[in-house]
Amino acid sequence: MATLVRKRWTASFEGMSRRDRQGCNYDAHVPDPLAGWDLLLPAGLAADVADAEAAIRRLNESGAPTPNLEGIARFLLRAESVASSKIEGLDAGPRRLLEAEVALTEDGDVNDQLAVDVLGNIAAMESAIALGAAAARISLDDLLAIHRTLMARSRTPNIGGAIRTTQNWIGGSDYTPCTASFVPPPPERVTALLDDLLAYVNGDDHPAVVQAAIAHAQFETIHPFADGNGRTGRALIHVILRRRGLASRFVPPTSLVLATWAVDYVAGLTSFRHLGKPNSEARSSGAQAWLRTFAAATRRACADAETYVKRVEMLDATWRTRLGGVRASSAVDRLLRVLPGVPILTVDSAARLIDRSVMRTGEAVNRLADAGILRQRDTTRQRYRVFEADDVVGLFVGLDRALASPTGDTATDPPVRAAARRPSRKR
Repeated sequence: MATLVRKRWTASFEGMSRRDRQGCNYDAHVPDPLAGWDLLLPAGLAADVADAEAAIRRLNESGAPTPNLEGIARFLLRAESVASSKIEGLDAGPRRLLEAEVALTEDGDVNDQLAVDVLGNIAAMESAIALGAAAARISLDDLLAIHRTLMARSRTPNIGGAIRTTQNWIGGSDYTPCTASFVPPPPERVTALLDDLLAYVNGDDHPAVVQAAIAHAQFETIHPFADGNGRTGRALIHVILRRRGLASRFVPPTSLVLATWAVDYVAGLTSFRHLGKPNSEARSSGAQAWLRTFAAATRRACADAETYVKRVEMLDATWRTRLGGVRASSAVDRLLRVLPGVPILTVDSAARLIDRSVMRTGEAVNRLADAGILRQRDTTRQRYRVFEADDVVGLFVGLDRALASPTGDTATDPPVRAAARRPSRKR
């Protein structure tokens, strides 16, 4: 039965306010397992879920195969990752992020830690999508690997892929859970809850959209890591959608919507965290509120994605007309295909992307530059000349502006607090 476990918090280090030094009793939430849950879906909600799944299928299956499949897939994946990071307060801006990516690719020397953290989320999302496509079953090691990728270049890479061994919490003070808005399960309960979650992820008891939504909410409730839970939990959504065959080409950038529906997002996750018997009507009712939000966000994300797919395809047609003919599978053709997902590049990074020699890639880059598709940004560096596709950068800037709050909703989830994240704490 989902319950609150009473725990005692005793302050053990200096430098706090008097209130924080006093300690407290706090209640940690232990959710019901997902195994054996007889989730009730009213007819209206079932229809909403079906509409969301149909929207994902349309995004992935409608029309003839686009020549820009790889570029569009990268564009949408990047949009999803950037939005997921923004939910956590990590906002690097599109141009700043793209510049850091080029620097990281070429020499590994980047001083912009915020941009590096967002790039880590892109890498984690890429690994999640690959996992969903390739793995017959998702293991705990797979989940830990996604988190390890996310945290690899962060300020705390040592916690990557490590299940927390201390209590964490959301909201309130940095030093104590006494005023937290939510306290996840005690650390000794986490492994068993993750095992149950993964068993659910590997099943097919519920439709794919329901499974993705429930798994994400349960993961956020467990909060198994010292940091990076939100981003890993949103990556899990796409593991499931890809594994179930629903998002075979493009991920629906659901985080683009959730980032601007922050109040509804937090309210949905909160409603999911019921207390009581595992098959109670209250548990299903709380999950239903979250599922309505998730299904609506998914439908909106697919509609937004279709808009950007069309814009990218229009760009590609314009580019090819400007070039006056492009031979299929040539370096120029391959570069045009990937450019929507990597709008700032060097000759070396482009050569790796399209699997062509540096010489052939350089010729292709120069041809695109002569046609005004690429613009060289730094004429003083010969080896690492940086080129930019202004049209694509403009699309990313548009995405960033949309994320800035098209609905006026700029609220975010309260900050996550975790004892394991404070190395200065005396133990």
